[in-house]
Amino acid sequence: MYRLSFITRQLASLTTASRQIQQTRKMHIKAIKMRWLTGGVNYSYLLSTQDKTKSWLIDPAEALEVFSALKTEELTSVDAVVNTHHHYDHSGGNGAMVSRLTEIKGSDVQVICGSHNSPGATQIPKHLQEYTLGDLKIRCIRTPCHTQDSVCYYVRDPNTGEKAIFTGDTLFIAGCGRFFEGTGEEMDVALNRRILDGVGEANWSSTKVYPGHEYTKSNVKFVRDAVYKKVGDNSALDMLENYCKKNEVTTGVFTLRDELEYNPFMRLDDPTVRDAVNDAQGSCTRAQVTDRLRELKNKM
Repeated sequence: MYRLSFITRQLASLTTASRQIQQTRKMHIKAIKMRWLTGGVNYSYLLSTQDKTKSWLIDPAEALEVFSALKTEELTSVDAVVNTHHHYDHSGGNGAMVSRLTEIKGSDVQVICGSHNSPGATQIPKHLQEYTLGDLKIRCIRTPCHTQDSVCYYVRDPNTGEKAIFTGDTLFIAGCGRFFEGTGEEMDVALNRRILDGVGEANWSSTKVYPGHEYTKSNVKFVRDAVYKKVGDNSALDMLENYCKKNEVTTGVFTLRDELEYNPFMRLDDPTVRDAVNDAQGSCTRAQVTDRLRELKNKM
């Protein structure tokens, strides 16, 4: 009996220790501000494993700003420069970054991106292609519309349950990117099928969104002016609006599930959204609603 009790206590102790290890483990995401003084309000991100020995550097468009934000040990951890799309304010620093990183590391650095329109591209992932970065699992979700080579990167740590998605200029907090190379139908598919299906419904509530720009405050203003016009019309928007009043940075705070609560581009069948685009009868297709919302936003 004593031995059984001892074994039980030991198992309980091991379980507690395991939980403590999981709580102290974490994948690391360092947001790096770029072009904030000139109005671009871009983000680059350093995504690192829990021991910080392996990293991806996402959208390092402004090499000088990125270099100054990273320590030597962070730079030496970078295995790949990664782009969400080819626009210069996301991929313009590829050449300088790869050159310097290769010099520091003494080994090759890959450039992972959606097409060869990104400078120095070495790997073009297919839709739903997966990578591993240490213990991290990364799924590439191709989301053509803003550009035809747009890719979102869904990351999960199986050991901690942490999840994140880097969405570039496809999904913003409470908004989406312009349709420079696509249509409303493509953006609807990108946001409401490819991203949501690629992440999986069970993970929406735990997947933090990391967009390419800090546009949240202006997006909230648009949604408030054009869609949910009064406080109380959408409690999730009320919460986001209050958060923006107190915080400059919103990246990595909100989840995909949150977006489904207040982002009109992900609420295309909401009667209030339909009213906002003069479709009270609900006769427009989802693509038409998306196009009309984007037109309203473009005029803001």
